[in-house]
Amino acid sequence: MNPFPPLRRCALLILCFLPLLGSGCVAHVHSIGLGATGTNEIVARQYYALFGFIAVNEVDPQRMAADLTSYSIQTEFGFIDMLLAPFLLPLTFTTRTVIVRT
Repeated sequence: MNPFPPLRRCALLILCFLPLLGSGCVAHVHSIGLGATGTNEIVARQYYALFGFIAVNEVDPQRMAADLTSYSIQTEFGFIDMLLAPFLLPLTFTTRTVIVRT
């Protein structure tokens, strides 16, 4: 006798994986000066090797904001990063998205 019939097993799997989808996107925002005052947005992706120990490329938010004194920096592990993770994690790479709003 199977303790979990097929429908119940499917519902149990959905309940197990649902929290993983909800906790996948994490963001952190820094405001410099007055924060973002316009509508301009510059996006770059930071890559890390060995699960975050070594930065592969350098993303410099100050250079992205040019000579401005008021802007905001948002670093996040977003939806695109979550889509890239199954392909990059076997190679020990992770990503992070950096958004500069001016």
